[in-house]
Amino acid sequence: MVRINLRLPSNLKALVEDAAGAAGLSVNAWIVRAAAAGLANEDRRAGRAQRSDRIVGDSYSGWAR
Repeated sequence: MVRINLRLPSNLKALVEDAAGAAGLSVNAWIVRAAAAGLANEDRRAGRAQRSDRIVGDSYSGWAR
């Protein structure tokens, strides 16, 4: 894992906190998911194949048989 400092306008921070709370997630977990979803959308827009095995930090998301 790596650590970054993120600066947000106070109104955006409040919206992120509300969204994270509504989803039952920490603010950090919510931001990680939002970033991963944003990158997945960029992949689709760029015409790349969508990957269900994205790596986020040291863990994997997706499915396996």
